[in-house]
Amino acid sequence: MRLPILKTAVVGLGRIGWSFHVPEVVRHNGFVLSAVVDPLPERLREAQGRFNPQACYRSCEELYREKKPDLVVIASPTAFHKEQILQAFDYGCDVFCDKPLALTLEDTDILIEAMQRMGRRLMVYQPHRVTAETRSLQAVLATGFLGEIYLVRHSVAKFSRRNDWQAFKRNGGGMLNNYGAHYIDQFMFLNRAPFRDFSCQLRAIATLGDAEDVVKAVFTAKNDVIFDLDINMAAAVPQSPWYIAGSRGAAVFDPEQKIWTLTYFDPFELSMLHPQQGLAADHRAYGSGETIPWKTSLVRAEDYPALSFYDYCHTYFTGETEPFVPITETREVMRALHECRKSAGFTT
Repeated sequence: MRLPILKTAVVGLGRIGWSFHVPEVVRHNGFVLSAVVDPLPERLREAQGRFNPQACYRSCEELYREKKPDLVVIASPTAFHKEQILQAFDYGCDVFCDKPLALTLEDTDILIEAMQRMGRRLMVYQPHRVTAETRSLQAVLATGFLGEIYLVRHSVAKFSRRNDWQAFKRNGGGMLNNYGAHYIDQFMFLNRAPFRDFSCQLRAIATLGDAEDVVKAVFTAKNDVIFDLDINMAAAVPQSPWYIAGSRGAAVFDPEQKIWTLTYFDPFELSMLHPQQGLAADHRAYGSGETIPWKTSLVRAEDYPALSFYDYCHTYFTGETEPFVPITETREVMRALHECRKSAGFTT
């Protein structure tokens, strides 16, 4: 069956626009690249030679004077998102925006109100929802082997002296916006519960700018699951990226082998054990001394290949399905970013 075609303009030919959005639009049968927008003429020439868009413009004003796309993909720096989304709405266009949606929670609410008032569609790009890593983690959780999940720890550790626009607060930079917006949404997608409590520390260590490159945040969801987020771009030694803890076991992820290792027990195989009511411990021993009959299972990420985010994008913006990333969940991510900054003593 022939897919309905969305005339699509991509605004911004930086890293995310050039490497992700434009190639996905060109590759997908449901989109046609009607225009690209970037203030740098050399980037427009490069795009013309590689992707052959129908038109190239140096500003959104030029775009809307000549064309009315069905969909505008905002791939510009965060500081421009609010203005460019509202402008697209004014011209009757739907918007697919890179994360984070805006600089502040207040701006987020302005955009949501405008979307609802003007009857437009708006969704944020959150590709971590469709990665093999996330899909295989869903399979890990679905086994039930770990029991009731109470802790999800996600870590990324590398050393990078960031010196581009994302190194500066004034541009909406920093690793909380950059990586944090992805990982918080990923946790929302896996857990499906709003947040209750927030604690966060932000540090600028190796960066050449003033925005944070070290983030330590702990959230508690309303279903009592703890999310421990550790982003460290000033780390000389890498860390294990995932640790999932449940009442009957735990899972860790090997990023090299792309394998989850689950270690757990069957509660029916445990010995009978009763609490000691007195203050004199039996045999003066520390703990019960029991041996836990641990079991091990493996889940391979390669068995859960990544999906196309642009497939979900197409079905939403053609009106076939509800948004893959609901705007309510995007607002919750933005609220989490806001509360993290407030906890760390920094607000935009």
